[in-house]
Amino acid sequence: MTARGRYIALEGFDGSGKSTQAEMLASHLDAVLAREPGGTPLGEALREVLLHAAPDEAPSARTEALLFCADRAQHIGTVVAPALEAGRDVVTDRSYGSTLAYQGYGRGLPLDELRALIDYACRRPAGASEELPDVVLPDVVVLLDVPLADSDRRVHRLDRVGGEQMSLLEGDSDADPDAEALEGDGPDRLEGEALEFALRVWRSYRELCDAEPDRWVRVDAAGSVDEVAARVIEAVASHPAMAG
Repeated sequence: MTARGRYIALEGFDGSGKSTQAEMLASHLDAVLAREPGGTPLGEALREVLLHAAPDEAPSARTEALLFCADRAQHIGTVVAPALEAGRDVVTDRSYGSTLAYQGYGRGLPLDELRALIDYACRRPAGASEELPDVVLPDVVVLLDVPLADSDRRVHRLDRVGGEQMSLLEGDSDADPDAEALEGDGPDRLEGEALEFALRVWRSYRELCDAEPDRWVRVDAAGSVDEVAARVIEAVASHPAMAG
């Protein structure tokens, strides 16, 4: 019987380099490369609604959560589960952590309700091998950890930030800068949120990582693309879930 593949997710705040590192890790592992939202015809349609809706048509926080989890259910059923059953590793750019970070910590939806929704979306597809767990969550989640200021520079959102405000972003200060002064246009709707929202999301990733040490691993994402890739590869290779 073919041993099932391993499911690896890359998570992190916008601009942390997830997409590039997911591609590099998938190439290194000869793994199936996936992304959320997207990666299936239905997922790409949902991605367009979620990330590029006009302001007057933007989904509510609850609608966002439902659409992201609808995408995730399709992703698990048509991409992830079949690949794992065939013995292929899967590397995904974002997973359930993004729902908890953005819709939970960021938008204030109840975390227990989101976790129940995630579990339902990630339930093992009907007819899938019992080699797969009842709930198909990533075996390893790599958090690409960068200072928020660096992340935001990468998506060109903080050009107007003064030195005092930038210093708040470069550390772990609990103080919130003036969000109204820091709003800006990003590559998509979710990346264009006010800084207060961004701070909540950024901090939440570290909390999520600390809360699930058996699944999550934090990787310093500062440095060149190749330097970060080497750290990611080492973190994944040494993770207990990859043994055997």
